[in-house]
Amino acid sequence: MTKLRSCIRVLCALGLLSSIPGVAYADPGDAYSLNQTLVQPANSAIKDALRAEKAARAEKAAAAQSDGAQQTAQARPVGEREAPAYNPGLAKGWSYTLDASSAWALGNTGYKRNDMPGGLDAVAAYGFTKYLRAYAGYFQLQEYPLGFDTGKVPVYLQGLGPPIAFQDLHAEQTDVTTKDKFFVALVQNLVILGKNLPLPLPVIISPGYVSRTASVGGSGDVQMVEINGFPQTVHLRTNQAKLIAFTLPLISSPKIFLSYTAAPQWNVNTNGANQTNHPQILQIGYIEYRLNDRTTLFFQPSKAPSYLPPDPYPQHLATILYGVAHNFTKNTFVQGTISTGTPTNLSVLGIKSVTCQQLPCAPSQVAPSLGGLKATQVQLIFGIGSPTTLPL
Repeated sequence: MTKLRSCIRVLCALGLLSSIPGVAYADPGDAYSLNQTLVQPANSAIKDALRAEKAARAEKAAAAQSDGAQQTAQARPVGEREAPAYNPGLAKGWSYTLDASSAWALGNTGYKRNDMPGGLDAVAAYGFTKYLRAYAGYFQLQEYPLGFDTGKVPVYLQGLGPPIAFQDLHAEQTDVTTKDKFFVALVQNLVILGKNLPLPLPVIISPGYVSRTASVGGSGDVQMVEINGFPQTVHLRTNQAKLIAFTLPLISSPKIFLSYTAAPQWNVNTNGANQTNHPQILQIGYIEYRLNDRTTLFFQPSKAPSYLPPDPYPQHLATILYGVAHNFTKNTFVQGTISTGTPTNLSVLGIKSVTCQQLPCAPSQVAPSLGGLKATQVQLIFGIGSPTTLPL
């Protein structure tokens, strides 16, 4: 079992690292949502199982020592207590998190402001049995992508080849502050691999549903964009997806916890420019370092599919989330995070060009052509309940 765990750790690390080059749109909103709604709940469940394993081992060792001290030539008397078997479980009953956040955009966005609207997160979970727990969460994340308020782009007239002018994006000062809103529902199932072996491996299997909506510039996300040479009106950042996630621990010690999550994911329905809907593989690595019993540093690289209505085919995100969480008391906490993503195969960020559908070129007749999405933001969160990033 030790060799099996070592092989799993190496294969998972190689799989995640080898998947990072060659990805497309980078969207830190997905990384934050996945951290809060998928990775952290599974990690907490695994920690519960590992703590139960440790307690069971300690009790078993104590029982064995007691048996050794009282050992006689006789067989064990009928009714004498046996050493406990390994049988960990998830936490039963209710748990919750409620927090509010502030955020600021990092990098040269070109816009006149870097502060963004506040956010709200709310989570509720209920453990039915030691092997089954339901989880629902609502999350908000603020972003300001690069390339929408800097540089000059060509202006085309629909049906005419060469550009008719160039547009200074900085002069327009278009507010593209994005507030992503995620609703996630999961059912966590605890499975113990090698339960009767010296080193059992707890695995969390989480079928789930993710619904994403957004506001852009303080209003909805409906926008006419240029797709394959034709205008199309779509929801820029609205979709629904389903997945089945598998999370397993790679390292668990008093100071360090490392886990790996993999999940096939696909859209519930196709919209806009979507042309296919084959399952895509989501991969997330997570590591935390506990400075003490109240403060934890964490780091999460991910390679995640993103299939929004402007995308003809699923895009893949290389994103990093890192930060620190601190408990003031058992039920109050503060958390600071920085989420960042960079496209690796698209050199143009934000707006590549704009196309006027007819002259005169009124704002309602303009369809931008979009390139890669790159954004970096810092978020400060204050909350109550059981924070999803701390091993309480």
